[in-house]
Amino acid sequence: MSKRIWLISAGLVLAGGAIIFSSLRDSEEIKEETIEAVAGKPNIVFIFADDFGQNVPSINGNKYIQTPNIDAIANEGVRFKQNYVTAPICCASRAALLTGRYQQRFGSEFHLHYPSFSAYTADSVKYVKSLLEQNIAPDEKTQGVPSTEINYAELLKTNGYTTGIIGKWHAGFYDGYRPHQRGFDYSWGWYGGSTLYYTDENDLEKVTFKNKEGYHHYESKTNKYQWKRDPIATGIFKNGELIDEKEYQTSAIAREAVNFIDKNKDKPFFLYVPFGAIHTPLQAVKQEYDKLTNIKDEQQRILLAMTVSLDQAVGSILDKLKQEGLDSNTIIVFSGDNGSTYHRLNHNGTKEGITLYDGSYENINYPLKGGKLTHYEGGIRTPLFIKWPGKIKAGSVYEAPVSTLDLFPTFAAATATKLPGDRSYDGVDLLPYITGINKNKPHETLYWRNGFVKTIRKGDYKLLVNENDKTVFLYDLKNDPYEKEDLSSKLTQKVEELKKDYLAWEKGLGQPRWKSPKITKIIVEGKQVSFQP
Repeated sequence: MSKRIWLISAGLVLAGGAIIFSSLRDSEEIKEETIEAVAGKPNIVFIFADDFGQNVPSINGNKYIQTPNIDAIANEGVRFKQNYVTAPICCASRAALLTGRYQQRFGSEFHLHYPSFSAYTADSVKYVKSLLEQNIAPDEKTQGVPSTEINYAELLKTNGYTTGIIGKWHAGFYDGYRPHQRGFDYSWGWYGGSTLYYTDENDLEKVTFKNKEGYHHYESKTNKYQWKRDPIATGIFKNGELIDEKEYQTSAIAREAVNFIDKNKDKPFFLYVPFGAIHTPLQAVKQEYDKLTNIKDEQQRILLAMTVSLDQAVGSILDKLKQEGLDSNTIIVFSGDNGSTYHRLNHNGTKEGITLYDGSYENINYPLKGGKLTHYEGGIRTPLFIKWPGKIKAGSVYEAPVSTLDLFPTFAAATATKLPGDRSYDGVDLLPYITGINKNKPHETLYWRNGFVKTIRKGDYKLLVNENDKTVFLYDLKNDPYEKEDLSSKLTQKVEELKKDYLAWEKGLGQPRWKSPKITKIIVEGKQVSFQP
């Protein structure tokens, strides 16, 4: 009998004394079957990287660094060639990921407004004034994934799973919206979009990117790089309590994940590990930074060093699972929330605050077009690797488009957890497709909407409509995967067909529960593009 089974048996005896013991003895076969069923539930470790586009792992084409631990998940499982997220920005993408439903269905379409007293708002008075001028109430406490939605943790707890989240939440700042209040038995991390990787500005073992004036990428004229964690968005919280974390953020997440596995190794668990890396602030371990002398762009050099540290942290988690003998009964998933960034023109004096995507620097989205904050493939494609020994053939490659929406029903099916019947889900269980039982494509059509930016992919055709820029682009992704040739003027009937399909989908959506307070400008291969985060 395994260690996990012995503990469950002992628990039954202690709980019911001689009566339960007698019952076990009299119906041994029934009880053993029940215990084996509980013990046989697979653990799930879901590793989710931030601003981590399709081509960041070396197995997907990164030519600047190696990511052997992340690659190992793909090599020992299945690698999806065309995985899509539902938005090219953190909040919206994660809202759909956590629930298995398009975020527009429940109004989480736009980025959460940062609290007026958070580290993100260096000039609180100016920030509040700008919101009020747009008829937006500051510090609105109902922003986030609503309690009417069911997330992974809430679902799997109904089936006996212990649940944990280590890292970035970004699904609500305020009371009632925090992870320890939304199904996670253990939570460690921060509620906002990012936090400092380290807090000691004089730490010589770390390196931080700053522009020539000494300011970081946050556009602050009153606050030199923000060496602080606030008590609402960027602070580190443990089960809702603010703590003082000193360790490098990525390493601390690995530490906490390893500890969670150690404490819960004798029972089924779901561990969600949303790393902060490789989101800004650009802060790296100097030892890794020093190795990348071949990278000329300073921003990308730090970003790549951060990626190396992330891969090492993933390795620590994988090693722990193997050391505890859990590897064979654990589903390991690796993915990212949206395409990568980071290259800002203001840092070399060209133009203030503009994000640039092209081939003039070591662009880790390449050869995909665009990146974060765009509906081009570089913005909405991320890696997806799934390992499940004995269930998924090692070294598999899946070609057809899938979505992070699919992970919710896949986890439910893998754990024999019943999906709620009172709502529709937009994803599918991927296991029959991976194994070849289902020969069809998981999705014929996928949709995206970020305010005035609207996109549909149907088959191999992708239509992008930007109502603010008054542009319409049509691409044939099968023959033009890097979106070089616009076919909208040649295939007008296809454009109209996709517009009609999109409008039919849009009719079933709800209204955004809060407004977007700004329009962002990005330069993609020499052309300015607007986005509504």
